[in-house]
Amino acid sequence: MTAPFLPALPTRRHAAAAALFAVLALPVAGCSHPDRAVATSAIPADYHERHPVALVNARQAIDIFLIGVGGQLDYRQKHDLEAFSADYRAHGEGLIQVLVPRGPGNAHAADATLTAVRRGLAASGVTGDIEVGSYVTTDAKLASVLRVSFVKLQARAASRCGDWPSDLASGSSTDGWENRTYYNLGCATQQTLAAQMDDPRDLVRPRAEDPSDVVMRTRAIKDLRGDQTSPTPLGLDPSTSWTRTSLSPIGAVGNN
Repeated sequence: MTAPFLPALPTRRHAAAAALFAVLALPVAGCSHPDRAVATSAIPADYHERHPVALVNARQAIDIFLIGVGGQLDYRQKHDLEAFSADYRAHGEGLIQVLVPRGPGNAHAADATLTAVRRGLAASGVTGDIEVGSYVTTDAKLASVLRVSFVKLQARAASRCGDWPSDLASGSSTDGWENRTYYNLGCATQQTLAAQMDDPRDLVRPRAEDPSDVVMRTRAIKDLRGDQTSPTPLGLDPSTSWTRTSLSPIGAVGNN
């Protein structure tokens, strides 16, 4: 009679191997956990978070070049100043500031240009005082300008473009191996978006809707209902009527 099969008792070597296998299997088991979060970098992955567009009170400036002996602004500078004044009346805050150049040989031209700028602002509807200051010019060969500015609400990217805090392809470290977007990505897009905003408040909230046109709405409803006093009050079809035209096949030539 054969003896029944009995499993061999685990030896000390077998127990050590089993424990080592369990330890090595722990990282593999952890990889399948769906809720595991690993922080790979402190830089946000979305460029909207890296380079946010902020609303700031900044100066809007225009440079008026010194005029000649005529004492009048030319066509270009006159219309530039008119557009500047219209922007100030719509969005400006506080006083308009004018910085006058002070240096060798430009005192008379600077004063004449300041007088012309005062007249241009007044003619464009800008009332009240202006704040006049000065700055020193050192090179008489360079063209001097009057810097006219005011404070307004503007949209600007909070960060400066062109910064590269880390190497894109470092050979001495593992920087750039995470397959993440580089830091400067999207900065120019945010700068362009901010520059295109006519009213920065549009980034914060939508504009209020205008009231509905009661006349147009009433007329459209009447067209749909039709003439109710008629025996057959049929309204107009609001859909678009498409007309079909017959086209001659390509190559068809009439007999003349």
